[in-house]
Amino acid sequence: MNVTVLRGGRVVDPASSTDAILDVVVTDGVIAAVGPDLAASYPSATVVDCAGLLVTPGLIDLHVHVMEGLGNFCVGPDVAGVDRGVPIVVDGGTSGTATFDISRRAIIDHPETRTNVLAFIDPNQLYLATKDFIAHKLHIADDEKNLDLDELAACVARHADVIVGAKVRACHTGDPTRSPFVEGAQRVLTDLPIMVHLGRFPHTPVIAPTTLLGQMRPGDIITHAFRGGGGMLDADGKVVGELRDALDRGVVLDIGHSGTDFRFRDARRLMDQGVMADTASTDLNLFNVDGPVFSITENLTKLLALGLPVADVIATATSNPARVIHRESSLGALAPGRTADISVMQLLTDGPYPVTDGHEVVESPAAFAPVGCVRAGEWIPVPAPVKRYATHGWTPGHHGEDEDW
Repeated sequence: MNVTVLRGGRVVDPASSTDAILDVVVTDGVIAAVGPDLAASYPSATVVDCAGLLVTPGLIDLHVHVMEGLGNFCVGPDVAGVDRGVPIVVDGGTSGTATFDISRRAIIDHPETRTNVLAFIDPNQLYLATKDFIAHKLHIADDEKNLDLDELAACVARHADVIVGAKVRACHTGDPTRSPFVEGAQRVLTDLPIMVHLGRFPHTPVIAPTTLLGQMRPGDIITHAFRGGGGMLDADGKVVGELRDALDRGVVLDIGHSGTDFRFRDARRLMDQGVMADTASTDLNLFNVDGPVFSITENLTKLLALGLPVADVIATATSNPARVIHRESSLGALAPGRTADISVMQLLTDGPYPVTDGHEVVESPAAFAPVGCVRAGEWIPVPAPVKRYATHGWTPGHHGEDEDW
């Protein structure tokens, strides 16, 4: 029997409202027990000393691009995942239906991939995430001939264990009030969420944000919801009625930081009016992995900078995304009997720590720093300190209010 004990950490598990100094026992890859002073009962266990550290359910980054080799936009799955203390990542629609089988073999099921990779699939047959937006430049992303709903249904069924929804670019094909790609994904994925990109693309027309909000179903996800110029606020800085209606229906708001898709200014305006982020994803890719995003722990630090309590912040990367992708029975909580996916972080409180959205540097009173994670029962330390703005506050070049990159 292989036993590992995470000893004496501050266990913060929003799913069970737990916040206490506890031990977590992992036996043969499964959480066996969570409680005080358990280590003494397992004298032969491998002990990870977590005194002074946070122990949480395995962090879930709900929007990354990790189908490395499918275009030139992605980072490796472990770069986004376990190397940053994140056991679970969800690819944000890098692959369409025609390439998903090979992407699964090359990334998700590859023997060298240690991170648990789930995926939102693009409803089109072909989508390529590239630095020059080739799928948009060639008008592949907004061509209805690229949309085969029968194949979408077959692909989702074939990969039901890893596909958790669809990632849709809300392109239109002449009628700015409707997107065949949004409508098609909703028609096929009746029991799964669709994640929709809020914002424009080069070369490709998209439906207006207020129109998009009106078409989202309960449980569907708006990613980049706290970007500048996102259409969530009117000219007076007030929350638009379409957003209020969408939230009342149960539409989910995801950060999806990316390079230019999160602004402290807009987040403050929305949060001051009661509009909060449900999930704190990064949209990690080659453009932002070296700034201004770096990791989901940096995103969580930015939420601390906005004044959110620690447990609420941790929920945006654990219990909330697990619920959003309908995996709350297996992910997002520290419960005996579950696969042992666990994150361990420092909560640094001797700040302030400067963090940036790429435009504005804000001082946070505290910061998260990843230490390691347990993935399927294996303790994996972060290989080196993850570069983060919390140490230097450097801001990259200025980008426009509504620029996507």
